[in-house]
Amino acid sequence: MNEKSTKENASNLPADKIIATVVLWLDEQCSQERWDLSDEQMCVLLGGITISTWNQWKETAHTSGSLQVDQETIDTLAMLVSIYKMIHLSAPTGFKYDFFKRPINDPIFNGKSAREFMLENNSFDDFLKVRNFFRSKVLI
Repeated sequence: MNEKSTKENASNLPADKIIATVVLWLDEQCSQERWDLSDEQMCVLLGGITISTWNQWKETAHTSGSLQVDQETIDTLAMLVSIYKMIHLSAPTGFKYDFFKRPINDPIFNGKSAREFMLENNSFDDFLKVRNFFRSKVLI
């Protein structure tokens, strides 16, 4: 499936199905080879939800293919997807996951990786800083 048809299909899905897909995708991103996040750390990125809530979301998304959450959570999920996209667009081939975990030489990050920065500064505004930093690095 090409990128255009994927976008068209996603735009035709109900929001609860998209949310479920994003939650399951985020669970995959936790692996050591990708973002290297524990469930506890993912809960921090998702606004401080509990492990039981995270596990319930994953189970519901897996079994029913749909999930309903509040607007603030939807915004956070969208921001995490956007950060992923900006990192992948700005990273050299083969280093897309490494760029999330490597130190960043920029005053905003103070030598921390995006991963470390986001875990310590997990507000929406701080996530915007991460996204915008990587967006500014994208070569179009």
